[in-house]
Amino acid sequence: MAKVFEKFSTGYNTLFNDLADPRVKDWTLMSDPGIVLLVTIAYIYVVVSLGPRYMHNRKAFDLRKIIIGYNTFQVIANSLIFYKILSSGWTTTLSLGCEPVDYSDDPNAVSLVEGFWWCFMLKSVELIETVFFILRKKQNQVSFLHVYHHASTLLFVWVATKYVGGGMTTFCVLVNSIIHVVMYTYYLLAALGNQAIQKAISKWKKYLTTAQMVQFVIVIAHQMQALSPKCQIAKGLLLLFIPNVLLVFVLFYDFYRKAYKKKTK
Repeated sequence: MAKVFEKFSTGYNTLFNDLADPRVKDWTLMSDPGIVLLVTIAYIYVVVSLGPRYMHNRKAFDLRKIIIGYNTFQVIANSLIFYKILSSGWTTTLSLGCEPVDYSDDPNAVSLVEGFWWCFMLKSVELIETVFFILRKKQNQVSFLHVYHHASTLLFVWVATKYVGGGMTTFCVLVNSIIHVVMYTYYLLAALGNQAIQKAISKWKKYLTTAQMVQFVIVIAHQMQALSPKCQIAKGLLLLFIPNVLLVFVLFYDFYRKAYKKKTK
């Protein structure tokens, strides 16, 4: 039993310390996956079971002002992350080709992994969106796509920050953050506007889903370069990341087909 525990301890230390980026070791929530896993499990339990049961015999909450504030925060936060990543090498030294992670203390390299960490923190905050749906009694919007996308994104961004927070991996954050600026701007206008404004912008809603699907295609095409033997970047994580993005793309397309294509017929 002692040998089994020793092997487990050694393997755990290797996986979460020796193989990880030493720069993020002492950053909030980055030392080990325990808290992130607990948050993810708690999130799924709350939005699938606890939340709906709590709201079963209650009236929907009016969260309009809170949602306006939340969407404003998201627009600003994603804009700042986009700028941070863009100004940390993407306009100077980084290209759209294979760019290995720089684990040094170079200012740009550190700024990139900081941008990744801020992206992870923002993905943690985004979990509250599902709670908003439940409190507003919009349980139909708490779909498998919605819950899986939020939960899996949180875990994958944590893993990326822990191991590959730099180089070509940050391109994913760059694309994602600008898409989210557009997306939350739309949500903000929808929450702020009267019925006339909401009707005027509603025709653009389907293009948000299209933009997200295009994002997935761009990210997969870009990250596939890392599978080349000549590209010195961790292959194992990509073999998990790419299938996940493909799955999310399929789920988004299925949603798009059901929500919008039928309406145009």
